[in-house]
Amino acid sequence: MNFAAAAEELHRQEFSRLAGAVTPRLEQLLSMTATALRDEIARMWDHFGHAVLTSPDGGELITMKGERKFITMSANPAVPVLTGTAPLYRLRERVVDGVAERGFFVSVRGFTHEARHFAEAAPVQLIDGPELIRAMQRSRKGMLLPQAYKAMCRQCGDIVQHRLSSDEARRCANGHFVAPTIARPEIVRPRAQPGPAQNPISAAPRPYSRQEVRAHNYRYAARMTKKARPR
Repeated sequence: MNFAAAAEELHRQEFSRLAGAVTPRLEQLLSMTATALRDEIARMWDHFGHAVLTSPDGGELITMKGERKFITMSANPAVPVLTGTAPLYRLRERVVDGVAERGFFVSVRGFTHEARHFAEAAPVQLIDGPELIRAMQRSRKGMLLPQAYKAMCRQCGDIVQHRLSSDEARRCANGHFVAPTIARPEIVRPRAQPGPAQNPISAAPRPYSRQEVRAHNYRYAARMTKKARPR
């Protein structure tokens, strides 16, 4: 029997479980696919006690909390522009047509001034990258990163327990080696390293001190006086 498909599904479930305890950083959100971002948002709503009624693969998330219905849409992080008013009009239409209480639009890259002005008088709440991170942190309050996860032997289907702190293969009950399938750095990403020093050509000039200004003016006046002298 081929256990590869079952092993892959178990890996996906365990990775999602571990990742659910860790709040992504902004640079991670910016590099996500649209589907991955919606999956993170769905996980956040689930932590807040919402029942997620739609798949993150769809274009929107419909959630219920009690009898209250909400609709969430999000911009594709791969598109490096601020979100304007057009998708907010569509979200408002979905809120009205779907008899929802409110809509949420997530854009990790932010919104234009016109979009924020529109949302002030619409049943739509805007959530940018930093606001999404703060909401995710609140939804994960008190959660700890699990230190163990399951992996399936691809030879016999037996389940073994691995620890995030270990990179050693473990034997299943039938003696087969099962290598770790998840590494801690995949779950807890390092902070982005600071970029290279700013190009001095494009850097903003340093403001001169008063002493430097006076010295410059003195040298300039001296040159002008020298040029004005008859030869």
